[in-house]
Amino acid sequence: MTHPYASFLHLVERPARYIGGEFNAVNKDWNAVGSRVCLAFPDVYDIGMSHLGTRILYGLLNANDGILCERAFAPWKDMEGELRARDLPLVSLESSRPLSEFDVVGFSLQYELTFTNVLTLLDLGGIALRSNDRKDDAPLILAGGPTATHPEPMGPFLDAILLGDGEERLVEIVELWTSLKSSGLSRRERLVQLAQSGNVYVPALYDRSVDARSELMVVDGPSEGIDVPFPIVRALVEDLNAHPFPDDSPEPVAEAIFERVSMEIARGCTEGCRFCQAGMIYRPVRERDPEDIVDTLVRAIEKGGYDEVGMTSLSTADFSCIAPLIKKVTEKLRERRVGL
Repeated sequence: MTHPYASFLHLVERPARYIGGEFNAVNKDWNAVGSRVCLAFPDVYDIGMSHLGTRILYGLLNANDGILCERAFAPWKDMEGELRARDLPLVSLESSRPLSEFDVVGFSLQYELTFTNVLTLLDLGGIALRSNDRKDDAPLILAGGPTATHPEPMGPFLDAILLGDGEERLVEIVELWTSLKSSGLSRRERLVQLAQSGNVYVPALYDRSVDARSELMVVDGPSEGIDVPFPIVRALVEDLNAHPFPDDSPEPVAEAIFERVSMEIARGCTEGCRFCQAGMIYRPVRERDPEDIVDTLVRAIEKGGYDEVGMTSLSTADFSCIAPLIKKVTEKLRERRVGL
């Protein structure tokens, strides 16, 4: 099948950003699954391919036989211009399908400056910008990530926001949404049941007002007659080892920010610095098993062919057995001429 962008890819900078075909990418039969998800990262390919959260969720969703997960990234301005000039939609990397054809489109809100990129992705993907303008067959627009803890500026544009660790609830949310859709429930009824399932904030179901003291918009609670949780409790993975880190993520065909195997060895931070958002919202500290870390890094090198690995967390030096872990990893890497 000819790629929909084939006739003009030579006109844009770094065309490899848009064609897919990466080693380790997962290509499933569109008609053989019950749920179809597109993880749409609101920044360019080079940055998004280095995002650990996308790697974790891509592997988690595709490990489920009933779910297909593909990827899309915000285009650079040259590609955006070409798509708009030709009235073409933004398509996923794996199957080249528009975002509007998926059941769920998921965004990771990393920081506020990417909020406008979310709108660009929705617009180019053929999806109505505002939640209340979407028809019953439109995808669920789901968001998570660090700034999902204060999502009000994006409230009118998002259907639902998953608070906390995605591994704990994402598969269940995807399956619940497609099941409710198949049962014939209206979009609003589906959103109510999604909110009732827990850990999910649906902006359309809650009232807001301006706080007199701070002059900020605040959530007052559920709208009258709607039975949904308030406050909303975040999802929490208590044991990281219950969700093994992926060792076979797609390998970027265009240059990525971090050209190495990166692995999250712990989540949370012991320091408790008051200025640090991540140190607060990812509490408590949870560590991966050291043996699993070593084994996963070795497998990732063998499957991906990298010559460098990185062990990442909010404060890697605070890992409880960092010295023996580094020694063990270094021994394994030296045999393969790989750097740490």
